[in-house]
Amino acid sequence: MDESLQQSIWLSDRNLSNPVGQALGQLLTERAKRYEQREAVVYACHTEVDNVRWSFRELDEMSTAIACALLQQGYAPGDRVALWAANCPEWILLEYALAKAGLVIVALNPLYKSAELAFALATARVKGIFHADEIGGQSLAQIIDEVRSSLPTLQFIHPISRDITRLLKRASAHQPLPTVDPDSCLMIQYTSGTTGEPKAAQLSHAGIATMARNSYQAWGFGEGDRVCHGFPLYHVGGSGNSTPGAALIGATTLPLYIFKARRTLDILEQERCSGFIGVPSMLTAMLEDDSFSGRDLSALKYIVAGGACVPAGLIRQCEDAFGVDIINGYGQTETSGVSCSTVAGDSPDIKSTTSGKPLPGVSLKVIDKSGAITAIDQPGELCYRGPGNMLGYLNHPNPEAVVDSDGWVHSGDLAEMNTTGFIRIVGRVKEMIIRGGENLSPSEIEAFLCQHPDVVEAAVIGLPDSKYGEEVCAVLVGSHDQTASPEQIRRWCADKLSRWKVPRYISYIDALPKTSSGKIQKFKLKQAMIAKFNLEDHVTA
Repeated sequence: MDESLQQSIWLSDRNLSNPVGQALGQLLTERAKRYEQREAVVYACHTEVDNVRWSFRELDEMSTAIACALLQQGYAPGDRVALWAANCPEWILLEYALAKAGLVIVALNPLYKSAELAFALATARVKGIFHADEIGGQSLAQIIDEVRSSLPTLQFIHPISRDITRLLKRASAHQPLPTVDPDSCLMIQYTSGTTGEPKAAQLSHAGIATMARNSYQAWGFGEGDRVCHGFPLYHVGGSGNSTPGAALIGATTLPLYIFKARRTLDILEQERCSGFIGVPSMLTAMLEDDSFSGRDLSALKYIVAGGACVPAGLIRQCEDAFGVDIINGYGQTETSGVSCSTVAGDSPDIKSTTSGKPLPGVSLKVIDKSGAITAIDQPGELCYRGPGNMLGYLNHPNPEAVVDSDGWVHSGDLAEMNTTGFIRIVGRVKEMIIRGGENLSPSEIEAFLCQHPDVVEAAVIGLPDSKYGEEVCAVLVGSHDQTASPEQIRRWCADKLSRWKVPRYISYIDALPKTSSGKIQKFKLKQAMIAKFNLEDHVTA
């Protein structure tokens, strides 16, 4: 690869990624033979879930037993099974079990409300669902009961607290496991699209495993490392990257059930973690914890901060305080996670102004509106082609707009590429809001707000926030008869939407600024709302 670029394109042979040639379940079995007694999954210092220490052998044997029991119960390879729970140990166990049975994982946000759940299950034509008992005081079984009549394909409902034990006891050694094609679908991840309706991206065994392993290797992790991470398991960063990434290099994964600064510091210190992966707001919270200065974090080697831009000042502060390299990267669901990354030793300036270089076997290019490759350092849409390419969407109305005939995935993100291949993300074609690493679709929230009887029009934008990167702001045109208060609007949203979609800022105006063609001028709204809510100090250059 010539690293003195004249145009914004980095071409790489996909074979350089050393593509994985086995399905995820087979890969775990191989690792269990190699690292039999080494800890594979550890939950420590938690109070909400059982603390476990599963060796590679135990994880392999339990996941095999559950896979056999599911096939005996009536599932067939290719059936889709939803996982609806927070970051509990059983999520990881089920991920490998479903993979071994040739079943397709449908990853669900545990904070879904009834409308969101019904949409996700119907779109994926789910046959079974494993669910936690409750999340945030809400019974998940009750929500399933509310929507079950509209889901003709849903045959099996498994409460995790009861059915994991039952399946482990029921398994028969005489049940053969299928041979799973590594290029077949491993999981369906929901990701917001330009229309606002969540898109069901299909990700393969080989794509997930290859990109997860390569990202962990790029970050400097290897055999025997102990890596704590704070990404949700329903997110590609959790089940698609952190879970298989650690296993495939012989490392131990230590997921957080929920992020709490002091608990995370306890885990890093007591479990002698060599790595931590999370979003920048987690690092800030740990630094601000009263106990930080007295901690022994000498085992730490690297911290990977993903999901949001990391300011140079925070990188320097964290590297000084933690005494390790801070690494950041970029990726998306449709490319099976991380596609480019900085590495240990890159300067704070490189880490804060770029997302690094492409991983092995990954090709990237930046194009203008006509599809032509841009000149170096000129912004355009970032496109990806490589081993992590998704298999396609289940429900996209115009799939060729996302993956073109040459196999390029159009990210919807605006980026620049410099002469040595470093990528700098400068904006989003899709107008997504990224709050704490979560991609939120303004149009989805706008459509919901317009269902309120007091709202005539709605425009949703992201406003800068020092903790989460962005917060949701709703600019509303109210009816003339009556207007609900901002707090009433928030309560109304909270009944049906996940909490991070509920607008933090709400403002009423007489009319939305529009172009002559009727398109809302959101840049004007953003400027006005930053001024109204006194957020000028949060704006980064």
